Amino acid sequence: MFLMAVILFSLPSHIYSQGNVIEREKPSQYVEVTEEKPKPTFFQGFSISADLFPMGQKLLSDYGGFEGCLKLNLLNTFFPAIEAGYGICDHTDGNTQILYKTSAPYLRIGADYNLLKNKLQDNVFYVGARYGLSKYKFDISGPAIVDPIWGGSAPFSNQGINTTSQWIEILVGAQVKIFKGFHMGWAVRYKHEIHSSTNDFASPFYIPGYGTTTGASCWGASYHLIFDLNWGKHPRRSMNIELKNKAILPQDTQPTDNIPTETN
Repeated sequence: MFLMAVILFSLPSHIYSQGNVIEREKPSQYVEVTEEKPKPTFFQGFSISADLFPMGQKLLSDYGGFEGCLKLNLLNTFFPAIEAGYGICDHTDGNTQILYKTSAPYLRIGADYNLLKNKLQDNVFYVGARYGLSKYKFDISGPAIVDPIWGGSAPFSNQGINTTSQWIEILVGAQVKIFKGFHMGWAVRYKHEIHSSTNDFASPFYIPGYGTTTGASCWGASYHLIFDLNWGKHPRRSMNIELKNKAILPQDTQPTDNIPTETN
């Protein structure tokens, strides 16, 4: 009897005896709750920025201008952009003394793509593309032209030559958060001229928004002060709730064991 008492008291708490039969717990269910990683909302707001590079360029050279940009923020991944500005050039060639002068607006449209894996952070490293367009007039003048055969001279001056230019740009850039609602960013731009309307007098030396036309392509840069209006920049969280069966033997397959007892 002493040996039998030791065996009964050593059984697990979820198994108990009732008479000579050992019963097990009935199958049960539980709710499993899992939380997915946070994701950015689709519309993250927009930003407005001013480009300091063309302003600094105008202070240090004969051409430059003013430029602003409006960008939408979609999923902190895609950034459709509109860039508009006003280009100015007042250049005199040091060798020929020919004066080229123009001032006109320009427009670029395109989009950027964020290459960083973590889309929830505030910094951005991106690649992008732009299509540029400017419709402008330019003046060109220079020293009087001397006729080498008949002698005499004639003034060289053409005013208000109408021109339309188009180009494309490929850019790589980054934006870094300085404090809440304010970023600073830079970009390097490769520009290729697609088309400029021709005339009988001269070709443009400078295209507003594009730059000088010494070749079919040129390089440019941007340095932006960026103000963010991102009222929707909160991560979206989601939860999965699933009802699962507890891993216990089915009730109809539970064994029934008889525990031997001593008889006197």
